Amino acid sequence: MNPSCPRAVVSASTRFSLANPRAPLFRAYAVSGIVVTFLTHIRSSSSHTTQPQLRRNNHISLTAAASFSTTPRRPGSKEPMASTTTTVIESAKRAACRQAVADHFSTDFTYVGIGSGSTVAYVVEAIGELGASVTGRMKFVPTGSGSTALIRKAGLSVLQVPDLLQEVGEAAGHQPIDIYFDGADEVDAELNCIKGGGACHFQEKLVSRLSKRFICVADSRKKVDRLLTSWAYVPVEVAPMGAEYVRRELLRLGSSNPKIRTSGPTYIRTITDNHNHIIDAPFPTLLLNSEADKLDPAKGLWTPDALLAKIKSIFGVLEVGIFTGLNGPQVAQLGPDVEGVKPVKAYFGTADGKVETLG
Repeated sequence: MNPSCPRAVVSASTRFSLANPRAPLFRAYAVSGIVVTFLTHIRSSSSHTTQPQLRRNNHISLTAAASFSTTPRRPGSKEPMASTTTTVIESAKRAACRQAVADHFSTDFTYVGIGSGSTVAYVVEAIGELGASVTGRMKFVPTGSGSTALIRKAGLSVLQVPDLLQEVGEAAGHQPIDIYFDGADEVDAELNCIKGGGACHFQEKLVSRLSKRFICVADSRKKVDRLLTSWAYVPVEVAPMGAEYVRRELLRLGSSNPKIRTSGPTYIRTITDNHNHIIDAPFPTLLLNSEADKLDPAKGLWTPDALLAKIKSIFGVLEVGIFTGLNGPQVAQLGPDVEGVKPVKAYFGTADGKVETLG
């Protein structure tokens, strides 16, 4: 999620309740003296444990020690406002990000994509610690207003996608971004992802398409065998005028009670950075793409590839929060006529401070 995306609700305090795994989970994150509370819908949680991956010699070394507390606090107070569980989750995210940066960030990079997930704040933190001698000549490509603010706050140089494309020119190839770091709402065994909880998945797909590699960072709750196991819905960005039409078409596809997303206590419809609306469309747990022989839409059996294609074909849909298909290196071999938005590797921080990887 994105600290500045439309679903964020600013509040001075909040409560955390994990008793009901189907209830919304409110997360807090401290930004510039305020506390931003995030709402995510989950079905259940899980954890996975493995040993951290070894850092490659040709990448940047990062210290493991924390430079600031990850416990969210009320403004002007030394009292932690988050539960121990929330603090552990934030520490797990941070560990995943630092390991991912240590393994994949290189001084040779020119353009670095920065996603909109709340976890990515720790990627920016780790990169910022490297200092201007390393990052001074680099430019960082955001996927929304929230990540733009994170990059600027870290003292890094922001380059928006249109400006990037103007700067590199047509001769630079179709993947000018060296690497792209972002989180995910859920990641399956094939590295297919659900994204869009922060309403920025169109921009995230655009930056991923332009990147040589996408590295996903998350805590271990986001790792599942199949998509829509814990995360409850597929985010769909739609034109405001067509929102109700798209919602009805999603019902026809078998989505159970798709809803136009609202924000805040007054339930105002969420407006994306592209001035569109979001429909959150629940579907049964998806198959893996390798299980395409079991595909049966009439019974609610969809693969990520099939459901993405079907929803994208609905008139009025801009983009769908299913990241599937090919990854950046595969696209580099096949050419610019195919989409590559899937991560090459995912890092999951665990509750015991370790990091496990997939890919």
